[in-house]
Amino acid sequence: MTAWLGTDALGLDRPRDLRLLVPAVATWLTALGAVQVQPWAAWVFAAAAGCGAAALLYTRGHLALTVAAVLVCSATVAAVAGVHVHRATGGVTARAAAQERTAEFQAEVVETARARAGTARPGRAEWVLRARTSRVREDGRTHAAHAEVVLLASGEGWRALLPGQSFRARGVFLPAEDDPLTSALVLVRGPPRETGPPSGLQTFAERVRSGLREAASGLPQPERGLLPALVVGDVSEVPEGTTEDFRATGMTHLLTVSGANLAVLTGLVLGLARWTGAPTWCAVAGGALMIWLFVLVCRPEPSVIRAAFMGSLGLLALAAGRPHAALGALGATVIGVLFVAPGLAASFGFALSVLATGGILLLVPSWSAAWARRMPVAVAEALAVAVAAQVAVAPVLVLLSGEVSWVAVPANVLAAPVVALVTVAGFGVTALAWFWPTGAAVAAYPPGWGVAWLAQVAHTGALVPHGAVPWRADATGALLLAALLLVLVVARGRVRLWLAAAVAVVLLAATAVRCVPDGWPPPRWAFAACDVGQGSAFVLSAGPGAAVVYDTGEEPEAVDGCLDRLGVREVPLLVLSHDHADHVDGVAGVLRHRRVGPALAPPGFAATPTGRDLVRAGVELVEAGRGQALSAGAWRLRVLWPPPAYTGSVNDRSLVVRADRGALSVLLTGDVEEDAQGRLLAGADSGLLPVTVLAVPHHGAGTQDPAFLEATAPAVTATSVGVGNRHGHPAPHTWRLLERIGRVNLRTDRDGDVAVVHGGGAVRAVARGPSPGR
Repeated sequence: MTAWLGTDALGLDRPRDLRLLVPAVATWLTALGAVQVQPWAAWVFAAAAGCGAAALLYTRGHLALTVAAVLVCSATVAAVAGVHVHRATGGVTARAAAQERTAEFQAEVVETARARAGTARPGRAEWVLRARTSRVREDGRTHAAHAEVVLLASGEGWRALLPGQSFRARGVFLPAEDDPLTSALVLVRGPPRETGPPSGLQTFAERVRSGLREAASGLPQPERGLLPALVVGDVSEVPEGTTEDFRATGMTHLLTVSGANLAVLTGLVLGLARWTGAPTWCAVAGGALMIWLFVLVCRPEPSVIRAAFMGSLGLLALAAGRPHAALGALGATVIGVLFVAPGLAASFGFALSVLATGGILLLVPSWSAAWARRMPVAVAEALAVAVAAQVAVAPVLVLLSGEVSWVAVPANVLAAPVVALVTVAGFGVTALAWFWPTGAAVAAYPPGWGVAWLAQVAHTGALVPHGAVPWRADATGALLLAALLLVLVVARGRVRLWLAAAVAVVLLAATAVRCVPDGWPPPRWAFAACDVGQGSAFVLSAGPGAAVVYDTGEEPEAVDGCLDRLGVREVPLLVLSHDHADHVDGVAGVLRHRRVGPALAPPGFAATPTGRDLVRAGVELVEAGRGQALSAGAWRLRVLWPPPAYTGSVNDRSLVVRADRGALSVLLTGDVEEDAQGRLLAGADSGLLPVTVLAVPHHGAGTQDPAFLEATAPAVTATSVGVGNRHGHPAPHTWRLLERIGRVNLRTDRDGDVAVVHGGGAVRAVARGPSPGR
């Protein structure tokens, strides 16, 4: 068992000690509440709880002492949380944020910059980093300001900053509404200035991390990105599709620095000390050194803090020659960590680490012993660890994903043995890279094979249809799931069998319901407009499981979901109208688990962020030109716009494509506005404008040429637009015009995904209905 859990298993063979369970839960709940209220309210509560504890100390009895301990813990964490909230909300930094002012400031990096999700674009911040201000200059005066802020910044200068480095910058301070312990969100302008040197320790840690990246650079993807991610938490080179595979199979925890990794490594050090007969002080010193190095190199992530604190307690017990219970150590860890950092009470990472460890410590010993009678011990232990961890964290995971995954358990069982080996071998490569980079590059191949296995498990699991059952993603759903799992764990004998059978039947029924066709897509559908929010994504059916995609919207998840609902697994042709985020930034969703043929795009598109992403994904970019003809399935496509050397706006340079399939015709217009529409109307291709279906230009904005819209003479119009969008799309006068010229007018904000069915010479429009939450 120790091989799976490392130092987390220290004391596992001792009787369960639940004495700190209630104080730990009370501390956690108090911290959650205290960071959400005004500091004075937290301090009043702390004083009242302290007085209650003092009064109880004069009484006798075990219950009174337990309640007194709970009150002491609650009072302490409430007082500390009040101090943290006061520091975040009471200074000049918070005042500047409340007034949304621009200010000069000096700060120190707390966490290194990480890339923002989504496609990098001019004017959009590339990096997010946390810093602690020391001075803020406001109204010509410099004020001392010790508060944590989150910076949104652009430029390579920010990426290179290490924790502890000081810098000066200027930016707009905005309220950080979702985090009471963060004083401001700062939109930084320009690069960091007057940067101070990093500390020697941080320079050492960065050199260690870069050494592993360099050693892994010879591996193919996704192994090249996964090895640094698994070993030191560096996810900078993990492909987006791989990240999605790990999320879909409940293996996301492997892409972050895990406390389990630290526990395994520290346990390895203790095991080596025991094997060599080293004295106790040597084992303790080696374990402490491993904890310190791991936290330094891999950064103090919430799960690492949990494992470091818990491992340190185990080492102290070992040094003192006194046994300790693992569950008691976990309770002490929760209390001690929240006393210092009450904000971690709201951290999903900390919650998942604590719950997974608690579930393993509480359930694995009995489960593995029982299951070992029916299967090999190693298999029983691996299965017990995976199931126990999944049971413990499921109520929290459902808050994040809104689903209960049944693929996660087998996937994690298959991954568990390899993770421990890759962790140990990966750190061996990391150490070797410090002394012998060439040898490290060779040594990286064995752990690279291990992460290749993990990637294959995740990819295969992600392809399993209906691998998760939808669940309520709120507190009620989490509590309901927790209660159900608790009953299953506590029940015994026939009761447990009957309950397990009932749950299995319900889950199978829910999965079966999802497998039953819901009438979407309608039979013989030819054209579809995807509900991707405020963006555009249109689809032309090109045969069973295949479709041409014109634009992708901004959110990969939205277009991926639409194509899944349409059953599209192959895209023989991808057409991208112009380089605006709401039309092309969802490309990753189209690429996800689909075969994608060439991408037709405007001239120069290869130099755009999306163009570079497509090239990296191996998609051929084809430069479009007016008059160009293409085919996909039964569709014949012709590019009508723009002409060569046209210098209009980005919107007016959108690719306008006419698609024909027998008697059905579709005009795909991107964001063309009056100038382009007028030129199309007056051009040689004006006779190609009348169509059966019109994809309305620019989401139905007011920038339309009425004569152009009338010339299209559509039977059906489809306007792709987001609910309550800030642009006011579609414009009222545009919509009135569409209602006059089109027999059927659909819009995705009201109708959700829409489709046009063509067969027997008739055209019919079908609306799926709005998607929940859009």
